[in-house]
Amino acid sequence: MGRASSKKQVSRAARAAGRDKKSRNLAWPLALAAVVILGSVLIFLSRPEPSEAEPPRLGDHWHAAYGLYVCGEFLPPLADAREDASGIHTHQDGLIHIHPFSTRYTGEGANLEAFARQVGLELSDDGFELPDGRAFRNGDDCGGEPGVVQVKVWESAADPDGRLLESEVAQFAPPESSLVTIAFAPEGAEIPKPPSAGTVPGDVPGAAPVGGGPVPGAEAPAPPGVEGDGGAGEEAPGVETAPQGDPTATTAPGGDPTATTAP
Repeated sequence: MGRASSKKQVSRAARAAGRDKKSRNLAWPLALAAVVILGSVLIFLSRPEPSEAEPPRLGDHWHAAYGLYVCGEFLPPLADAREDASGIHTHQDGLIHIHPFSTRYTGEGANLEAFARQVGLELSDDGFELPDGRAFRNGDDCGGEPGVVQVKVWESAADPDGRLLESEVAQFAPPESSLVTIAFAPEGAEIPKPPSAGTVPGDVPGAAPVGGGPVPGAEAPAPPGVEGDGGAGEEAPGVETAPQGDPTATTAPGGDPTATTAP
């Protein structure tokens, strides 16, 4: 009886040891699977809702006035250098048209770098190069003084002071109806608002002037290919302009087929 009892005890102990080993073998993969599932759930719950995405969002249509200011003079507005694949472009009207085609160009992606790429402008904190090859680098002569790249922005035409960007100027994403002057000028020089402030976008019927209205004393840029100083009251031959005071009239910038022209 003693031997039989001992054998039974050994057998039971062996079976119990096998079960314990099997349980230990399953414990690690089960714990790992639980961690993966929990992590996936937390990632899903932490995703921002579409309504929380940073503007401009898909479906938005913004405009910002811009100007290139070199040693005391504004350059003519730039034109698109390639087919628009981002939704950030211009109609050669001194405006940045911002309606992102993909989430890559929403929020902070709707920046000056994306616009510069579209118009063939190379822009950095150290200088900028125009599509025609003219380059302006920090330290180059600018009216007898060393010039530096400076980007000044205003929330609207009514913003009297504006602010200078401190660094990473190409990463700046212009807000709706803001004004941006990309300047090459001596440090401390006065940087004016772009002359396209107050322009009515030609691709949105009934749109308000960018910046909320014209800048007092600013001169509108001459239409592409037209000589002249663009001063008030000067009308280029063959170019129709909207009557003063007509808020619904717009002109077709750069041959934009979607723009309307006031009778």
